[in-house]
Amino acid sequence: MKKYKQENQAVIHKHRTHRKRGPSSFNMHDSALVFEKLNIKKADVFVDLGCGSGDYSLLAAQLVSPLGKVYAMDIWSGMLTEIENEASRLELDNVITIENDICQTIPLDDNCADHCLLATVMHAQKLTAKCKRLFPEISRILKPGAQLAVIECKKEEMPFGPPLSMRISPEELEVRLSQYGLKKTAYIDLGCNYMLLFELIAGFD
Repeated sequence: MKKYKQENQAVIHKHRTHRKRGPSSFNMHDSALVFEKLNIKKADVFVDLGCGSGDYSLLAAQLVSPLGKVYAMDIWSGMLTEIENEASRLELDNVITIENDICQTIPLDDNCADHCLLATVMHAQKLTAKCKRLFPEISRILKPGAQLAVIECKKEEMPFGPPLSMRISPEELEVRLSQYGLKKTAYIDLGCNYMLLFELIAGFD
């Protein structure tokens, strides 16, 4: 685990030094801690939903190695083009960009993903309305026992970030996601943000 974290930190340092293309939560917290907890392995399939500038996608692509795949999905085609260009620069052939509204059908096969990530995406959605399509789709594409990670702003008044009314507490997420066979396995404090890890319960339909 120590070696794993050291390798992550080296890659993350390069991202922080060279990648300043757009807004991202990647540099708002300890990204080495995030990826340590995600525990991505070679040959894994990683799905970054609402990937934005692609920082998480491009780092995950290096961790899964050429044996794995990363699907970077977003509604903004311009951001996806930038991710494709950066992946080419980094000689990453395992990044697949998909232009799609993540709150509609996710164009991936059933039981194909080892990890799904929603990084500071949910506060921009109306949780009760959007999750009716989003979370059943996530449960569909995850393999049994696979992992969903949700990074969100803490539901506290802060001088930056979304207003309090848009923020989602970890308790709200846990209750909502339990309806879709997603069981909380960990809470990680990221300072102004938090990360919840969920596991898809085997046999959930």
